[in-house]
Amino acid sequence: MKACFPLFIVLTFALVAPPAYAYGDPTGGTLFQILGPLLALVWGLWMILANNVRRLVAKVRLKLRGDSKHEQELS
Repeated sequence: MKACFPLFIVLTFALVAPPAYAYGDPTGGTLFQILGPLLALVWGLWMILANNVRRLVAKVRLKLRGDSKHEQELS
């Protein structure tokens, strides 16, 4: 019987919660906590892959133009 009493107390406090006097943060704190690392990740990836992306775009542009002389330099 003694082991059930603490369990009863814990369950009572868990199931009968007092009202929470709180509000949503109007400044968007959570939004910035999510977007900050996400933007840092995208920026880091861009810094790593930017040169490859530029070369790929240059190759596509040269193929569309039909300039084979410059195309051999990029390969």
